Amino acid sequence: MSLVYLPSDPRAADNQLFVSVHGDFEVARRQIESDISAIDPAALEEIQKIQIREWVAEDAYYSFRVAYWLSSAIGILALLLTLSGIYGVLSYMISQRTKEIGIRMALGATSGSVTGLVLMQSMKLAAVGALAGCVLAMGMSKLLSSVLVMVDTFDGSAYLGGVTLVLATCAAAAYFPSRRASRIDPLTTLRHD
Repeated sequence: MSLVYLPSDPRAADNQLFVSVHGDFEVARRQIESDISAIDPAALEEIQKIQIREWVAEDAYYSFRVAYWLSSAIGILALLLTLSGIYGVLSYMISQRTKEIGIRMALGATSGSVTGLVLMQSMKLAAVGALAGCVLAMGMSKLLSSVLVMVDTFDGSAYLGGVTLVLATCAAAAYFPSRRASRIDPLTTLRHD
């Protein structure tokens, strides 16, 4: 056991003691308390507490861990809301084009060509939105870099992952409704309106 006096806070330099212990902590704690009592019985009452170093480190990093998990949960929730919103809007827009798809099918278009056309148009829209989102996010990261300390505001893998998820959601939102609409009989579609 090695005894090292190290004040953790300049204001409390007279009542905190840091000790490096090799072995069982409880045995060392009892030994330290008896040694301090032998020197000055009143000194033991002034020492606030004797803690294991790992506990002190956990206390110091607890607020950072809470902030990390909380911001991660909020970010995941925001991503899920974004993806569900994109999927809902795109699939609704494509379901509104059922009459147009029926006309194309009546004029001889194949279901593959109709699906490909709708997918291409939707992906163009999604690419423009993803590009605009990346530009705005990079601008905000530059703005926040002056405020955030010790945090890298540009994470390429996060940008790539977000754009990939958005584009994949847009592709699914365009593919499934257009595929479903292209399987409907064109005459049935045209009679509805």
